[in-house]
Amino acid sequence: MKHWVLLVANRYFLSPRRGSSHVPTFLSVLGIATGVMTLFTVIGVMNGFQHSTIEAILELNSYHIRLSGYPEDLSILDRIRGIPNIRSVFPFSDMETLIQGSFSDPMVCTLRFLPQDILQLDPSLQRILTMIDGEFDLTDPDGILLGVELARYLGVRVGDTVKLLWHAGDFNTLSPQMKPFLVKGIWKSEYYEHDAGWGFLPFKRAYVPSTNGSPVYTGIKLVNRFGDEPVRRAIELVVPPSIKVTSWREYNRAIFGALRMEKTVMMILIGLIFLVVGGNIYRSQQRHISERIEEIGLLRAMGASPTSIQSVFILEGAFIGFLGAGMGGALGLFLSGRINEVFRVTEKVVNTVFHWANLSLRVSLFSPANFYISEVRAIIPLWEAFLIVLFAIGSTTIAAFLASYKVATIYPVEVLRYE
Repeated sequence: MKHWVLLVANRYFLSPRRGSSHVPTFLSVLGIATGVMTLFTVIGVMNGFQHSTIEAILELNSYHIRLSGYPEDLSILDRIRGIPNIRSVFPFSDMETLIQGSFSDPMVCTLRFLPQDILQLDPSLQRILTMIDGEFDLTDPDGILLGVELARYLGVRVGDTVKLLWHAGDFNTLSPQMKPFLVKGIWKSEYYEHDAGWGFLPFKRAYVPSTNGSPVYTGIKLVNRFGDEPVRRAIELVVPPSIKVTSWREYNRAIFGALRMEKTVMMILIGLIFLVVGGNIYRSQQRHISERIEEIGLLRAMGASPTSIQSVFILEGAFIGFLGAGMGGALGLFLSGRINEVFRVTEKVVNTVFHWANLSLRVSLFSPANFYISEVRAIIPLWEAFLIVLFAIGSTTIAAFLASYKVATIYPVEVLRYE
């Protein structure tokens, strides 16, 4: 690019337009900055919510890879643990049954049977779960650990007894009975479906009634869950053909697909801001070119090509995109990192205004009492931030390109004839 093109573009960007001021340029930069800031903040908060949901599902429920069975040959488990990227391997089993506490009405709950030393086998479980009361103790065969919401619905605390619908006997003489269990601990995972319907029991094959053998599975967690496909193929070479290997992508396809679609639609809707701003820049650049038509004619008379002159206005649009994206990105990162403080300040200001206006309304943007999380987390991956900035700069550059397209039709003789 010729050096004078950059100098002229910089002069046009910084100097007021004829008969006007910096207001059109300022509004264009402000529009891009607002769009980038909004996208950064919204996408960051959505990523935080989705990350919490996905983490709770994968770390507590489905795991990264599961085997439909538990190999009797322990050497197979040793070979699986030796596969790169594998963090932990352990058996588990699930059973749905009825549970009854202090209240008369029983509830449906999911029982997950885990090894007594699960915290040693899977240290990440201790990070996901917060013990509200009691301890994470699976050494008592008649003890149970309940989710905090399930314990609240049942009206029980640590030390109380709950009854589970149990099937005793073999296949021909199954007889249901209410078996008592002592509540040893109450935990919270910040995922409502788990906290409201799950309980942990010590893993024993005899504890899992089934008509065709104990439904025991193998849970596998990875260091990097996105590297699941090579691990899955390696495990299939180790386990018998009768054991099915399922990754987290296949097991949670529906819910993860819905989360991805929600995020995509939100980005598209907010991204329309850039189209609106791009349209405004297009009209503004057209007026700008009309105001500079004598200068364009003079540049053409001095030997500047139409492409070079068009590059001046394209660069001016790119400057608007760069400045707006930089300002909006900085503000978006700042707001995302302090989103909880922003919510609290906004609530206080709005409720103060309502109080001065003698209105009984009260606004609660975020409260743990209304949302089943203790705080909002914002996560902005680098590649998503890059795409947002790239789209913002691209929209202004393309708008300037389209607006400057008619520069090629300007002839210096016609422009300077009346000067």
